[in-house]
Amino acid sequence: MVREALSAGAAKVVAAAIVEALLLGGTMPPAGDAASLPADVQKKLTEYRKCEAAFRSRLASPRGAGAEEQAIYERRIGIERAVACAFPRGDAARVAGSFALDVDFEHSADFADGLLHDLPMKWLEPYLNLMAGHAKLCDGRADDSRRQLTTAEQGGNALVRVAADYLLATAAPPCSPSP
Repeated sequence: MVREALSAGAAKVVAAAIVEALLLGGTMPPAGDAASLPADVQKKLTEYRKCEAAFRSRLASPRGAGAEEQAIYERRIGIERAVACAFPRGDAARVAGSFALDVDFEHSADFADGLLHDLPMKWLEPYLNLMAGHAKLCDGRADDSRRQLTTAEQGGNALVRVAADYLLATAAPPCSPSP
């Protein structure tokens, strides 16, 4: 019973870190920390970490950037990395760079919803639903959030599923990047 409680607690910590990595630009937790998660998630996490280690951003560093501008740039690189590594495919790096450059952090729900309406890359749908659902949850729009997070959860990507599950189950989601 204690072991199960510890395992569930560890899974929540890893799931929260996955949310931070996918949506807030953080790094993915080490694959070894995911022992309490399902095997498909552990495999996807291992693949993600390999991609993350080899990742090179396509975004140019802002010259003479102040602290705030540099923080936004770093977050954009984190989002670029998340899309490229969570969806490893031929066009992912190009799409990830464009997406990260265009994403509107102030209005991410509207931004993601807008892309969902006319999306040529259907493989990005789970991520956009996760992004919009997270933003709506942070804005206190629980019903809209629940719908999109459930759609993200069913989108077929193991890491997005874990993040969506966590957000559906938590009352206090991470809503801004960690300092």
